[in-house]
Amino acid sequence: MNSVLSRGAGRPDPRRRAGGSAARRGGPGSRPSPTPEQVRALLTVALRPALLTVMVIATCVLVTLVGANSDLTGTSGAIAACWLAVHQVPLTIGGATLGVLPLLPTLVLIAAVARGCSRVVHASTPRHECWWVIGAAVAGPVVVTAIALAVAADASSVIALSPPNPLVAFAWVIAVHLVGAGIGVGLRLWRPTVTYLGVPDWVLAAARPAMRAAMALLATGAAITVVSLLASWSTVGTLVEAGRGAMGGLGLTVLSILYLPNVVVGATAVLVGSTTHVGTASVGLLDVVGGPVPALPVLGALPEQAGGDGWLVGLVIPAAIGVMFGRDCARQAASPLRAVETALVGAVAVAAVFALLGFVSGGALGTFGSAGVTVATFAAATLGWLAVCGSVSAALVRWRSHPEPEPRPEQAPTRPRADAAGAATLALPGADRAAAPPPEPDAAGPDPEPGPPEPETARPRTAVLDAELVDDETTAPPVADIEPESVVDAEVVDEETPAETAPDPDHVPEADLPDGTPTSSD
Repeated sequence: MNSVLSRGAGRPDPRRRAGGSAARRGGPGSRPSPTPEQVRALLTVALRPALLTVMVIATCVLVTLVGANSDLTGTSGAIAACWLAVHQVPLTIGGATLGVLPLLPTLVLIAAVARGCSRVVHASTPRHECWWVIGAAVAGPVVVTAIALAVAADASSVIALSPPNPLVAFAWVIAVHLVGAGIGVGLRLWRPTVTYLGVPDWVLAAARPAMRAAMALLATGAAITVVSLLASWSTVGTLVEAGRGAMGGLGLTVLSILYLPNVVVGATAVLVGSTTHVGTASVGLLDVVGGPVPALPVLGALPEQAGGDGWLVGLVIPAAIGVMFGRDCARQAASPLRAVETALVGAVAVAAVFALLGFVSGGALGTFGSAGVTVATFAAATLGWLAVCGSVSAALVRWRSHPEPEPRPEQAPTRPRADAAGAATLALPGADRAAAPPPEPDAAGPDPEPGPPEPETARPRTAVLDAELVDDETTAPPVADIEPESVVDAEVVDEETPAETAPDPDHVPEADLPDGTPTSSD
């Protein structure tokens, strides 16, 4: 694993010196066991996010109770309820069920869990150690949840809090921390994982364009939320003043900030063509229905009537984001078909993520009924915009970037360039070496010493090709009736064979004979 779990990798392990690790001493079929260094790292993964969350919750609860001049009788029950609320566990307070819980603390907790898991793994981490990390990331919060359920059941006699269903509570806690651990481990191990699973490259190419498209849609929803809050600032100020004092107004402001991601998801749903409802009030592109809503300042962003031509924004912006998404998919594909397949896969992924966000951001709202988005239309509208606009844009961009190759026209034979006299000279191989004539010996000077004769293959040859060009403007008769007018005369000039080597006057013939007296036969 990473430096956190492999801190003792460079130091000798006494168990290995004694005869191997625990797994090896137990036989080839025994399970591997973590070392003390790894146990400490796994405990950090299991307890750090949970303990930090409990500490932050306890601080906020104590400050709220002290600021409201309330007694600390139900402090433990409030802390347990807040722990469950951070994990999106529905709460029943005073007989009213609250299922619409703020998303911001949940997203922060998921990010903390993902960061803690990604710090202790890397690409070469064994598979069983990755499962250790995921199990530790889930086991610690499950223990804290069991304690919180017991505390909530005990505090139900003091405060108006009904203990939630244990199975539902454990399911939500496990799901939240599994998502965080999966993201953290997946950021480190996605390359070997997709290689092991054999995922095609064009499927992987859809990840980054899909993420960009999802972030663009959510950013547009956030911008619409900010503009709506600024447009209805007087209503927002009135709702803040309803807190009856500075501490009450501060509490409502903080609660509105925690619910801000829920409102952004609702604005995004309206943007793509779905509807958002809070009790009996609903908001869509073409119609707005009024009704009573909770006195939460962030809900002042809900419009009181339809925005006139504002529905055009819901047509232009999603279409533009779909075109951008298709262009990004085309850049990662090798053919128009692959570009369309990449766009479809990315559109399905974004629609699935948005359906999950729509489901988590809504729920029961006590006496008001329910609040949230219509999940089915939210996912279907997102899929439609990205799939249709994205696939068409991807196909067109890829087709225009790499059109089908056209057949190349046959090139006419190249004619030799004629000189002023009308003759063309073609240089044959070896002509450049024989262009200059061999130097003639100087009559006044001594004869140069002849060198060894060159081999027959190394002698350069000079070839001169004289050809007369036929006027192109003259219409030539059929070939069978005339004789060719162009005559090719070629002359091959060989270099002079070097003269035979002159005998050396100092050379003695007998020196070439073997030792001994020469005979007549010699």
